[in-house]
Amino acid sequence: MYPDLSLKENITHGTKEQPIRAMHFTTGKSTPYPDHFFVSRHWHSYIEILHIVKGSYLFEINLQEYTLTEGTFCILNSGEPHQITGLTSDTIHDVILFTPEILDFSYEDEWEATSIAPFLTQTLSIKNILHPEDAGYSGILTTFNKSLAYALEQLPNWYPRCKLSLLELFLHITSHQLLLPTEKVLSAANTRKITRYKTIISYIEKHYQEPLSLRQLAELIPCNSQYLCRFFKEIAGVSVIQYLISYRLERACHLLLHTTESVTDIALNCGFENISYFIRKFREFTKETPKEYRSNHQIPKISAQTPSTR
Repeated sequence: MYPDLSLKENITHGTKEQPIRAMHFTTGKSTPYPDHFFVSRHWHSYIEILHIVKGSYLFEINLQEYTLTEGTFCILNSGEPHQITGLTSDTIHDVILFTPEILDFSYEDEWEATSIAPFLTQTLSIKNILHPEDAGYSGILTTFNKSLAYALEQLPNWYPRCKLSLLELFLHITSHQLLLPTEKVLSAANTRKITRYKTIISYIEKHYQEPLSLRQLAELIPCNSQYLCRFFKEIAGVSVIQYLISYRLERACHLLLHTTESVTDIALNCGFENISYFIRKFREFTKETPKEYRSNHQIPKISAQTPSTR
């Protein structure tokens, strides 16, 4: 299976009623990550708190790279592009994701006005990296582990207990000056780059079925086509046209496995006007023809069996 190239993560963590999710990741033999942990660049609206239990990782956050080791916390604010690569095959880390709005109060008390509301409007952001020697670390670690246990075990009343624990964690963050003006967390230059990058990516994901030109995409920023090509490749590692083609092919893979549409219809629905070109590019992308891909990767449906009578 080929990775979803959508950088805006559309996965729902938890439920609308209980928008908290905890995860434990172990790498190595007999795990989903036998070689090393890897999550390609993406962003989401959730707050993500990640704690490294074992090993070291290369984090890319807001286009800046950090090598983080055992014990370190990485806290990702809503909308921050990030990529995570385990540097060895035997890493362990824990994650809590939650909708930031669960911290909100309908009553506008002092804490709501000075910390929570500015955080929710992204005027303030949490410092991304917290090392074991940093002020506030021990309290955050204790509260994080308590929240993690509630969310993983999901015993009766786990959600309100976890929510209260996350509010306590936020209190540790604010008490130790880890909530900073957003412009201090992210440089002005990177803010502009990320905003432009998200603009191009989001437009492609919404309009990939339509004819798209370099000039049309460049006008979104706005800039000239040459700058767009240079700027986009600097961040993504591929040209904007390569990204567009790959995204269309990824969508085609999805349709082949989850619909009964013909190959021709799928090609047209994914923005390919020339079927021969689509098949050639699809084969380069997957090493299979569209029909082979559908046959080899589609999960067979189990039909209901009528009980036999004697």
